[in-house]
Amino acid sequence: MTASHQIVVGRSRDCGLVLSDPSVSGRHARLTWHGAALLVEDLGSANGTWVRGQRITQQELRPGDDLRLGAVSFPWGHPDIYGFLRKGAAGDTILGMSIPGRKYICGACGQTGLIPHGFDGGTLECVGCHTHLIVGRKPPPEARARHRPGSLLKNLLGTFVLVAVAVLAAVWFWQNGGEERARVVREQLQPIGPRPTSQEELAVRVHSRDRIVAAMDSSNPIVRNAAARLAAGEEGAFHVEQVAAVWSHVRGQWRYVNDPQGSEYFAHASETIDNSFVGDCDDFAIVVASMITAIGGRTRIVMMNGPEGGHAYPEVCLDAEAEDVRARLDTHYRALTDRDMQQRVNGIHFRPASDCQLWLNLDWNAGVPGGPYEPESWAIAVYPDGKTETLAVAAGAGS
Repeated sequence: MTASHQIVVGRSRDCGLVLSDPSVSGRHARLTWHGAALLVEDLGSANGTWVRGQRITQQELRPGDDLRLGAVSFPWGHPDIYGFLRKGAAGDTILGMSIPGRKYICGACGQTGLIPHGFDGGTLECVGCHTHLIVGRKPPPEARARHRPGSLLKNLLGTFVLVAVAVLAAVWFWQNGGEERARVVREQLQPIGPRPTSQEELAVRVHSRDRIVAAMDSSNPIVRNAAARLAAGEEGAFHVEQVAAVWSHVRGQWRYVNDPQGSEYFAHASETIDNSFVGDCDDFAIVVASMITAIGGRTRIVMMNGPEGGHAYPEVCLDAEAEDVRARLDTHYRALTDRDMQQRVNGIHFRPASDCQLWLNLDWNAGVPGGPYEPESWAIAVYPDGKTETLAVAAGAGS
C-alpha cells in the first residue's frame, strides 16, 4: 500500500488533512483505499470517529457519507484530499457514489447531480467540475484506461474515445426519435443549483441539504392543516400577520430537546407537529418554514456558525417595504389579547436580495419575527427545491 492511497486526518500539522477544531485529536483518523473500497479507521481519538451517527473503530464508507471526527463533519470537498480521492477505484478515476433519490456525489468537488433514468452503472461526467466518475459499477477496461495518468498520446486517445462515444450516442438518439429523451437526460444531469461558492456551502450540500429538504414536508396534511388553522385568524391572501401567527404559536409551544449524541437528526415538520413541537434549532427552523410554505409563503433554512457553534433558523420572503412590514408587525403584536405576547416592534432585521425585497429573520432567538440576528461567521441558505446559496453574514443587518 503506497502512502498516496491513505491519508491521516487530525489537528497535527503533519497530517494530510488538518482540521483545527478542539474536538479533533492530533492524529484522529486514517482513510485508506483498498482497491475500490474506502476504509476509515479511528486512531484512538478522544472524541471518536462517527459514520452515519455510529461511533466506529474501523468502517467501510463512501465519498460523501456522513463522517464526523469529534464535532466536525468531514469536508469531502477540501482541496487537500483531491489527490487522495483520485486514488479511488484502484487509481482508475475519482469515485462517484450514488446516494438516495438517484443522485450522485462527485468525490472531487462534492457536487451533487441527478442520475438519468435507465442508467444502471458506469461512467458519468460531473456537471460541476467535469471529472469522469464511476457510478454504480466498475467501467470496462477501456474506460478505466483513459483516466490513468499517462503520456500525451494516451490522453489524446482517451479524448478520441470520448468524442466517438458522444457521436455514436447522438446518432442513436436521433435514429430512435431521441431528441425529447436527450432533453430529459440533459435536464436530469443538471446540478441542483450552481456550483457552491464556499467550502461551508459544499459541506452543507454534502452532509445536510438532502435531509433538510426531505424534512420540509409542507404538503403533508398534518402540516397544512396546522398552518391553515393558525392562518385563518388572519385570513386573506398570504401576508406577514399570518407569518407572525404561525411563528408565535410554534415558539410559544416549543420545548428544546437535543439530537442523539454523535448524530444530527432532522425531524420532518409533520413529525414535530405530532410530537407537540419538541426538538432543537434545526427542527424549529424546518417546521416553521414548512408551515409558512403550506399557506403560500416562500421560505428558506439558514445554516450558520456563530459564537455558540452551529445553528439553524428560517427566513421568509416578503415583497414589501421594510417600514410597512415593521408597522404591520407592531400593530399585530400590540393588539394581541395575551399580555405576555404584547410588545413593540421598533425595527426589523432582514436580508435584501435581487429576487426578494426582504428575507425576514424568523430565528427562535429573535424574540419576534424580524428580531435581531445572532452574530455569524458564515451562513448558507437551503431552499425547499434543494438549491443552496452562500449568504453575506447577517449580524447588524436590518432597518
